[in-house]
Amino acid sequence: MTGIIWGAISVVISSSVSLFMDKRTEGECVMLKYVRNRIRQRIQWRLTIYFVLILIPLVLSGWFLNKRSQELLLSETTARTESAMHALMDNIELTLQNVEELATMLSTDSEMNDVLSNAKRKLEAKDVMALAKMKRKLANFLSIHPMFSQIAIYHDHSNSVISTLHGVLPVERADERIWLRQLLNGLGTGMMFIQPDERIGAGKPFGQAFGADSLAVVRAMDIYNPNRERHALIISLNMERFQQYIRSVKPSEQAELHLYTADGKWVAGTAQRPDSYQDYMARAEASNQVLIQAVSPYYGWTLTLSQPKKELFAQSRQLEYYAVFMIVLSVVLALVMAYSIYKSIAAPMRMLAVGLRAITSGKLDVRLSSTRQDEFGLVTHLFNHMASQQQHLIHDHYEQSLRLANTELKLLQSQIHPHFLYNTLDSIYWMAKHSEAEDISEMVLHLSQFFRLSLSKGKDILTVKECVEHLHAYIRIQQIRFMDLFGVEYDIEPRAEELPLVKLLVQPIVENAIIHGLEKSSQDQEMLLRITIRLEVSEGGESLIIAVNDTGTGMTEETCARLQAELSAVLRQPAEHSVTASGDTGAGYGLRNVAARMRLNYGPRAKMQIDSIWRKGTTVTLVLPLSEPNSVRHQAS
Repeated sequence: MTGIIWGAISVVISSSVSLFMDKRTEGECVMLKYVRNRIRQRIQWRLTIYFVLILIPLVLSGWFLNKRSQELLLSETTARTESAMHALMDNIELTLQNVEELATMLSTDSEMNDVLSNAKRKLEAKDVMALAKMKRKLANFLSIHPMFSQIAIYHDHSNSVISTLHGVLPVERADERIWLRQLLNGLGTGMMFIQPDERIGAGKPFGQAFGADSLAVVRAMDIYNPNRERHALIISLNMERFQQYIRSVKPSEQAELHLYTADGKWVAGTAQRPDSYQDYMARAEASNQVLIQAVSPYYGWTLTLSQPKKELFAQSRQLEYYAVFMIVLSVVLALVMAYSIYKSIAAPMRMLAVGLRAITSGKLDVRLSSTRQDEFGLVTHLFNHMASQQQHLIHDHYEQSLRLANTELKLLQSQIHPHFLYNTLDSIYWMAKHSEAEDISEMVLHLSQFFRLSLSKGKDILTVKECVEHLHAYIRIQQIRFMDLFGVEYDIEPRAEELPLVKLLVQPIVENAIIHGLEKSSQDQEMLLRITIRLEVSEGGESLIIAVNDTGTGMTEETCARLQAELSAVLRQPAEHSVTASGDTGAGYGLRNVAARMRLNYGPRAKMQIDSIWRKGTTVTLVLPLSEPNSVRHQAS
């Protein structure tokens, strides 16, 4: 299960992390760009990835719970088995203690020791009778102690073994006798466990030489006599009893238990005898098995258990398969849900986006088909209705909008002339009363020139040079009116003199500068009105720059910002800022007229910038693009 889970996780993580990997090769770079673009452009991909990412906690939780349950199961099983094995080892420990006590009792039996000491190398009749009696005694002892399979005593004088199973067996080989004597010298008062197939002397098995048929306990006779002779007690243990003990704690059919002595000799087991203790341990670790050991504290015997982990986890395997099935089912459901949501939400949105893109590109006859009855069906129906209405409005009202724009332009121009005429006549009236006739005659002269240029035989577009002459006539009238309160300077670039310019476009700005700037100023020295006209070339094309600067009273920062915002709004969309709707007749009204005419004659790239400092003056700058399709250059041509 771990492999399957990590495989699923790696697929999800790799699909997410691959979006942010560095470019390594050209092929990988192309693939990453393709995947990134597809994910950005298709919500279906994002929904799928989101749903799969949501499953990552589920997958991790399932993997963690499975691992944790296996660990708990292994820990619980190991603890239970270890408890049973330690209980068995306590039983075996008691058995070995009993064996040691019985062996001590037999080895210290004075009657048997006397028989062994009195028997000569060459047995006589009385010795034979004594040994036979000793054999019967050992047989009787054996019958009441089932832990022993047979008992034998080696008689060193006659080099023979008296066995309860085989009778008297001669030990003919000298190397065998020497081996046993050396063993007894090394044991002292202790005892030793020897397997019957263990090689001794020249290679003969111990069991064959001394009549032992199973694991034998060997110790010296008369152990408390320091001058004891080299007689030996050989007790063969009943291995069937040990086998029963071991099988009683076997947890399963495939489990193996083996009992070893302190020096690594195999005693009994539930399977075939291993070659060695080390081989058994290595095989158990290599085959992924649980290995449990229990060691007796006194004798050092070791009981080992090896059990395949798959057998331990057999009960949890079904739950593991169920968890994998649920995870796979969840992934499938996530993909289905992502696709379903895409079809029900993202697909209609994508269709609407395509329709809107077609509308913005000018395809007003586009219509969307939908049979849905929900909100998206309603939105699709409303989109189709909107497209039909838009197409109808554009086709039916296009010419009317053009006529309305021209009418508004004429209205703007007509509103300027009476306003100026009233002020001029009023000035002539007061001049007639308080001034001399020469001033009146000069004013009337300039007034006639002004009206002559204003009419211009019905033309709406003049050259810059003609507009400056017309503007100068107006400024001279105002200078006479205000008794030369201000001076005027012109800075006209020669190459701009023959460029076309809408007439009466600059005059309202100059009028505002005189009336609202210079006239209201409290300065004692002569004030100045400066008009600058130049041609500027940039990346967007040629533009005519007209700047009107006065040294009058100026405006506060707040007033300047508010007026600039209103004019910018007019330049962006003059239809929403009708000049006839406002009752304001001040500076803002005239400037809004100019801004509306700029937008109609020079397009959306036309600009009007106001810069003013309180009590120092104001500068109004007009930027008139000459490369726009609807600019006055194209109209003049």
